[in-house]
Amino acid sequence: MIERAATCLENGGKHILHIPKKPFRKYRSLHSAFWSHGAGDINLPAWWHAFLQVPSDTNHFWASKDSPVILRRKASDNAPLRFLDFLYPRQTLAFIHKCVSENTATLQRRRRLQILSQRSRAYTSSADTSADEPSNKNIAVDNTLVRSAPEDGASGAVAGEAVPDPRVKLHELLFNEEGSTTMHQLWRIYQQTQESSLSLDPGDLDALFKKLSASQWTIDLERTRELLDSVAPSSRRASHYTCAISASLKLDEWKRAVDMHQEAALRVQGSFGSSLVFQYVVLHSEWEAATAVWQQFWDNREAYFGPPDIWDGFDGLTLTSRMRRAQGAAQYANSRIKDSNVADTARARHLARSLMQRTLQVRRTDFEYSSQKLMLAEAQHMERLGFLDYKNAIIQNFDIAKSENSRVHLQWGFQLYRMLRTELNMLPDAELVKGFLRKAYFFDSLQGMYEAIEDYRKQPEGIDRWAYRILMSGLARNGDFDTVNQLLQEAINRFGTENLPSYAMELLHACFRRAEVDRAIGTLEWLKEKYNYLPDLQAWHILLRTYSRVGDCDGVMALFEKLVEANIRPESSTYAILMNIFARVGDYDATSTLYERAISEGIEINAEMVACLVLAQTSSGRSDEAVETVEEAMKMGLGIAEHSATHLSGDHPRTRIWNTLLTHYAMEGQLDRVSETQKRMQSNNVAFDGYTYAALMQAFVLKDKSMIPYAHKILKDVMPKAQVPATALHYGILISGYQAAKNYVAVFSLYQRMLNRGLRPTFSVQVPFMKAASMIDEREREREREQEQEQEQEQEQEQEQEQEQEQEREQLDQHAEGDVVEEATRATRAEKILTQTLDSLDSMELADLGPTKGQQSNPVNVALYASYFPFLIQLYGRKRLFEKVVDLYDKFIAMTRERNPDLEASPPVELLSALMVSYNKAGEHKETEKCWQLALEKATEIACKADADTTQPGWVLYKSRFLLTLPLTRYMTSLQAMSRVDEIEPLLASLQQAGFQLSTPNRNRYIQILAEEGRGTQAFELCERELMDGWPGWGALGPIRMVKRKLQTQWNPRSWEIGRRFPQYTSLVYLAGLYLEAQAMAYGRGTKLLREYDRVAPRVVDAIVKMPSFSDPVQERILKR
Repeated sequence: MIERAATCLENGGKHILHIPKKPFRKYRSLHSAFWSHGAGDINLPAWWHAFLQVPSDTNHFWASKDSPVILRRKASDNAPLRFLDFLYPRQTLAFIHKCVSENTATLQRRRRLQILSQRSRAYTSSADTSADEPSNKNIAVDNTLVRSAPEDGASGAVAGEAVPDPRVKLHELLFNEEGSTTMHQLWRIYQQTQESSLSLDPGDLDALFKKLSASQWTIDLERTRELLDSVAPSSRRASHYTCAISASLKLDEWKRAVDMHQEAALRVQGSFGSSLVFQYVVLHSEWEAATAVWQQFWDNREAYFGPPDIWDGFDGLTLTSRMRRAQGAAQYANSRIKDSNVADTARARHLARSLMQRTLQVRRTDFEYSSQKLMLAEAQHMERLGFLDYKNAIIQNFDIAKSENSRVHLQWGFQLYRMLRTELNMLPDAELVKGFLRKAYFFDSLQGMYEAIEDYRKQPEGIDRWAYRILMSGLARNGDFDTVNQLLQEAINRFGTENLPSYAMELLHACFRRAEVDRAIGTLEWLKEKYNYLPDLQAWHILLRTYSRVGDCDGVMALFEKLVEANIRPESSTYAILMNIFARVGDYDATSTLYERAISEGIEINAEMVACLVLAQTSSGRSDEAVETVEEAMKMGLGIAEHSATHLSGDHPRTRIWNTLLTHYAMEGQLDRVSETQKRMQSNNVAFDGYTYAALMQAFVLKDKSMIPYAHKILKDVMPKAQVPATALHYGILISGYQAAKNYVAVFSLYQRMLNRGLRPTFSVQVPFMKAASMIDEREREREREQEQEQEQEQEQEQEQEQEQEQEREQLDQHAEGDVVEEATRATRAEKILTQTLDSLDSMELADLGPTKGQQSNPVNVALYASYFPFLIQLYGRKRLFEKVVDLYDKFIAMTRERNPDLEASPPVELLSALMVSYNKAGEHKETEKCWQLALEKATEIACKADADTTQPGWVLYKSRFLLTLPLTRYMTSLQAMSRVDEIEPLLASLQQAGFQLSTPNRNRYIQILAEEGRGTQAFELCERELMDGWPGWGALGPIRMVKRKLQTQWNPRSWEIGRRFPQYTSLVYLAGLYLEAQAMAYGRGTKLLREYDRVAPRVVDAIVKMPSFSDPVQERILKR
């Protein structure tokens, strides 16, 4: 019943109230809240509640047959009025709102004017109002309306009364600058002009269209379309259609907007909202409509007064969105290939191709490369792409590839470039080759530079001057001496010797990156002889750095004297190079001497020189002096100018000073000092670079394996946020930490992630990767052994005792024969990694100037190969695979002989130590002794102070004091096997007198040797004196299962320097064995020994007496339990 009442109100309102030209839309349903029985609880705005209040006067809209317009309330009705707004449709409520704001005379006058203008009779319940009177015209005179005489008995305006022209009021409201005009007022006045049959000024009509279409209210947008319907077709303009189309699109009625656009294309000329419709249908992937709009636009393009505007809306989308829309258009075109309507298919293909070409013309705008990849693939399926398409796509990627964070765009751009060259057999033009070379140089792509050379040679003009300079610089940076030399001679033959100084610098720089001193000197002589080249100070600097890279301190000083003799005045950077080589080896005396010499010669001190001085101080154990030097440098303001001119990932002078101190604390495991130094860097506004974060990661990794995730977080979250690119150094630190913690899954995951980022693995990454691979093999082998043992135990339970013993002996024999085969299998995976690594080695890894984890004291030309071989040689040696050891050593010598002829006589200490393990296992102790002598000679060469006399005590550098730790342990084992234990103590004394220090592993091994030889008193005394000062007691070591791990001395150089001296678990077991033997002896001799042990080593005796019993092979073997 209520719904029928609502329908009656709607229909009745059309006859009683004002009827617009366009009928209202019928709503036959009530408000949704009414059916939920909450009609009184509908949340409406405040103005709506004010509107629903009952008027204070006696005139109300109350049904009465006495008056169809003015409805009065009955005097006898004292009940409050209730306005049931939810019963009315939306348009009816809007009209009631308008009527309430007008008085009675206005309503009567409007009714008469409406009846007169329509020339028709309106049937009502009142017989007094006559509508068939002759019509009275309204005459406009001087912006006023003169009304004709009203009907008899009608109240309101008097005949001949002059009223204001509504067009004037409408004009004032349209151009009101105060902005207080509402859309409702404008529309009401416009209706008055329509009721008066007045025509609007074209400018006012345009302004009304614009105001209505710009509104966000639905009723105003609908009025825009109603306004277009009220304008005669012959009077409609392009701007009218534009506003109506915009309003329809805001109402999401795009089909009606497309119809309006089609109508406009047939009737008017100019811009009529094509870009709006096109943007909407393209954005919503309505490709059939988009094709129609596209065709209508181009069919009428000659009728446009200005340039076409169809791209205005499309260009407002993001570049990624445009690529996706172009892909969708290509998919639609491909789906229409089998359509019988050839014309529509051609239009769809033309639209898709135009969208793609328009999209590829955008420059310097970020986008998702995958969107471009999919777009090109779909377009290629539609039709063959041309050269310009590939060129625009490549340049679009190159414009974005400006940092490490956009490397995916670079890789995709390179892939497109190579597709253009190889798959399509198209020759890139000079502009494209130049852009490709610029990116290859910036991102250090050696293959890209080779491809650029090949493409430049195919150009009619060949390689220009700019390309020669860029190519030689990039190839020299990667150590490609031969190609740089070839390009230099080509450039001189074509353009003369005008740019010879810069070309010669690049050729010498290639020698420097390859660390080839002899070739650098020979190249300089060749340039002098052939081209009369005279090196300047920068060329001398390159030669000095070349000597510094190979660690030739004597050579670098001799070259410096030649520089002075050539009457070339050294600069701050010259002394920085000299100081750097001595600072890296830890020679503080030589570094400080050069520093003072520079001051005495009036050389300006720069931040790089201070950084070298700080490095020398930290390397020589003068940490407090290093802190004072850094503080003085900050007070002097050194490096501020250079610091502000560099970028975040570079080698800042100020940052380098702080990094040196930070790295020192990190390597010593002083995490609190690392944190303090980091905060001081922030307070001094010192930017963090890649080496800063590497030092922080190293501090966490070395502190404890439980803190490795913090280092991983720096790599994963902190560095990307700071826009500092990750390098192989950062991955090497993290991979080494996970390898030491035996988290091999993380090792392989990080390694794969590094390869995916396009980073080249260095030996600091490959070595722990090889170790992880070998340990995984070991785990697999242990599982196989456990399974075999379980099977053997089951068999032993089923068979008789005698058969079990016999079968056990057979199985032991089989295991002894199969060990070598199993160990060979175990080492295969690690050897395979080594082979692949050595096969892929090139000049690029050697040319890397950054600090490399694992290089230690070796020069770069030695460390490159020395880091790979020792691990496998030691691995094979321990498993008695001596033929493989010999093969690996021969391979190492063959690979390094060309680079350094003297290396065969003096291999690196790490390699010699690995060989000694193999020789000890083979029982070839004479060979072990030869290796020891070579290691001693090599250590003397590396660890000797400048101008020091090796015959005098204290000639070993502080930084190199633990250089002989590993070979010394191996040599002591060999001396014991040769029954020459008495030579160990004098040997240790001579090494300590020279300046070498014994590490914790050295002392523990010597104690074990003494115990095995039955020299109990000497073993107890040495352990008490050297290792028991930091003994905390068994209770402080925690649970029993953790005791062995904490007492195991790690073969890590850091623990030798900063770790407390602990007796190794094996050493304590050996001493416990001696103590038990003394207790088992006869009363007199045993008692004497026990008293002697108590006298010389009371803490050791207390420790072994309280030592918990472990069920492990060590105690079972030594204590024979």
